Amino acid sequence: AAALEDLVRKEAVGRLQTAYELHALPLNGPLSEPKVEEALTTYFVAYLKAGNFSADDADELSRKKQLFAKRYAGYDEAKGWLDDVVGKRMSTSRSASLNFAAASNIASEIGEKFYAFNDLECKSLKTTLQGLEGKKA
Repeated sequence: AAALEDLVRKEAVGRLQTAYELHALPLNGPLSEPKVEEALTTYFVAYLKAGNFSADDADELSRKKQLFAKRYAGYDEAKGWLDDVVGKRMSTSRSASLNFAAASNIASEIGEKFYAFNDLECKSLKTTLQGLEGKKA
């Protein structure tokens, strides 16, 4: 079990590193919470796309994230969940700073906890579909 947890953590750190690179953020030293939060949002989009996410520059990154938000069913709920998880690890005023290690811990937490949110979403969808099925009869 520990080996699997280590593998999951390494994957989260690797995806977050890619998000930092997409935002041209340094891995060394502290960054403002808003910059870390933006990188974590990019990490989350890549997570939801199973790592199939890239961009050549900041404009393309912004466009792709906006397009994903429009096309992903339940994105507003998922983003709300993300904001809640991230918000618990940052200052209320978002005026502090975080280093990459702290951001990596948040990314790992996202990966560890998302299944519970996703499970609720699946149950909600199942209930909705069952309700629609009952109306056909």
